[in-house]
Amino acid sequence: MTAAHDPDPPKNGQAIRLAMVLPDMRRAGAESVVAALCRSLAHLGVEVHLVVIGPRCEYQDELANSGVHIHRLALYEQGPIRFYRQDRHWRIRRQLWHFFRTLKPDIAHFHLMHSLVWGGAAARAAGAKTLYTAHGRDPCLTADDLPSRWRRLLYTRAIAAARCRLLAVSPSVAHHQAQGLQQEPHTILIQPNPVDLTACHPAPYRSTLPERAIMVGTLYPLKRVHMGLLALRAWLEHAPAAELWVAGDGAERSRLEHQAQQPPLAGRVIFLGVRRDVPELIRAAGVVWLLSEREGMPMVALEAMASGIPLIATQVFGTRDLVQHEVNGLLVPLDQPEAVAQATHRLWLDSELRQRLVAGGLATVRRYETGRIAKEHLAHYQQLLRDP
Repeated sequence: MTAAHDPDPPKNGQAIRLAMVLPDMRRAGAESVVAALCRSLAHLGVEVHLVVIGPRCEYQDELANSGVHIHRLALYEQGPIRFYRQDRHWRIRRQLWHFFRTLKPDIAHFHLMHSLVWGGAAARAAGAKTLYTAHGRDPCLTADDLPSRWRRLLYTRAIAAARCRLLAVSPSVAHHQAQGLQQEPHTILIQPNPVDLTACHPAPYRSTLPERAIMVGTLYPLKRVHMGLLALRAWLEHAPAAELWVAGDGAERSRLEHQAQQPPLAGRVIFLGVRRDVPELIRAAGVVWLLSEREGMPMVALEAMASGIPLIATQVFGTRDLVQHEVNGLLVPLDQPEAVAQATHRLWLDSELRQRLVAGGLATVRRYETGRIAKEHLAHYQQLLRDP
């Protein structure tokens, strides 16, 4: 991992003009990371321009009065653009060429693959140095179906055209990128996600925990919320008053709500929708469940640790880079809800274990404090501007 150090003063006494570029700005993990970095980098004196190619900027209120310039371009309507609709993709590229020629950023930092594919070459042509952060595992890098091969070709071409420096949020993501791009892993810099230790301060000490688990994330199949419902069913055998909070929204919500209406889960699962007060919700829980089939560097795990709430997570790609079993969390096998229930019951029986995990989590998150991670990003930018 990169070492934390104080960055040099801005180039030539002037603020670096930075474009942070995403396809869309919904409430999700990578987007929350970018919003936090934008605020902190603006505080460090960087001229930050948040460039949202799509129609949504759901962090606009939080970024108000932060010094961040927001450009919501709305170059496409909400929803995916199929790979075969190259006419729409090319239209977006042309419009980004005009945008970057007007903005003229010193640095263009792209997040999520479509932003780089659409805008990488345009930013470079406008004189910007470029970076791309990979936030998770993208199946197109290793799959062999036609859409995946096409996306992989566009991605590799975009990296070459932009002469882009590659970052990854965890060793697992760096390894996956290197494998898909046929590069050496050391050529991809590891730059982890930040966590706001002000918002995610520890909950007050409680001798007994509320019999409440919480899951946070977009309700997609890979998040395995349905496994959380099965884990709750098993946990109810040990804790008849237990309940599960689910914060987030997505394509699976109606199916999950129907599943949660069946006995013995009826009345025990509360769907909270998309929320802005996730740290407060986590502090009100007794345990955080992160049961995904894969992650990049899970923000939910960082928020749980920073909030002083025990974490139970699946031992999968990305998560295992951050969570150490019985040090700062408990790891369980994927898709084994009975193991989740048993680990949860164990936490309730063993106060010494709970205290050890909370202490380990709080020690872990100090390394990922937002201000420190923002300074590391600024150091990357300054080095990139010095490079020929």
